[in-house]
Amino acid sequence: MNFEFSEDQLFIQQQARDFLSQRCTISDVREVLESDLNFHAQIWQQVIDLGWPATAIPEQYGGLGLGYLELCVLAEEMGRALLPAPVTSSIYLATEMIKLGGSEDQKQQYLPKLAAGDITGTLAITELEGASLQDVTHTVVRDGKLSGKKLAVADAATADFAIISATETGQDHYQFYLVDLNATGVQRRTLESVD
Repeated sequence: MNFEFSEDQLFIQQQARDFLSQRCTISDVREVLESDLNFHAQIWQQVIDLGWPATAIPEQYGGLGLGYLELCVLAEEMGRALLPAPVTSSIYLATEMIKLGGSEDQKQQYLPKLAAGDITGTLAITELEGASLQDVTHTVVRDGKLSGKKLAVADAATADFAIISATETGQDHYQFYLVDLNATGVQRRTLESVD
């Protein structure tokens, strides 16, 4: 069994490494970490221009239609460079949640915009420090309105939408809801952290 990357995957890896070594230096990373910036907008735009957010999105939704191995090759290089951009929240979490559990309408509405980098998303599940999703879900949906609080939501300050875990009144299992983070009634608060 051959565990080596294919020639195409090795080419993607080398191109990503070359790009990131030139365009995403440690000083670029520090610029974000030592400021009030949420991510490096210029580098993120270049990543979008390269098509990386579209890597594992099917072609029918505006993506490149490549696979998870190609996405993993890119992920390794982005991690190596400490890319200061909403990659994990938007590409790995929100996009995958829509691909796996979204309705066809949601896929049609969100995936092309995610592939093009026109929007970003995130996943919001944590409610108590140290608690898992199975431990507690106090976020509830009553009469079609979602209310609750989520903690430590990656890139929530800049994301356009979040996929949020909540329970409906009278039910004991959680479901996921897609929420426009720019909607009336949504409040976001930036948390100070050490990184």
